[in-house]
Amino acid sequence: MLELGVGIVVSFSLLALFIWAARGGQFDDSQKMMDGLLFDSEEDLRAAVEKEKKIKMMREKKITDEEVIKGK
Repeated sequence: MLELGVGIVVSFSLLALFIWAARGGQFDDSQKMMDGLLFDSEEDLRAAVEKEKKIKMMREKKITDEEVIKGK
């Protein structure tokens, strides 16, 4: 009985830890790892990161533009 109780507590603790990490953005940088596999040199990797930043900025700008249009 004690073993079952300890197992359940440990399982729920690990589940809570995983959910906390996922919400905190711990696993959000998968694209950088994939770019590291695709590009050989450090310069290529930096260019890929810059490209990702530009895409993110464009998406944010698009959202802002859509909000302005809806507000009019």
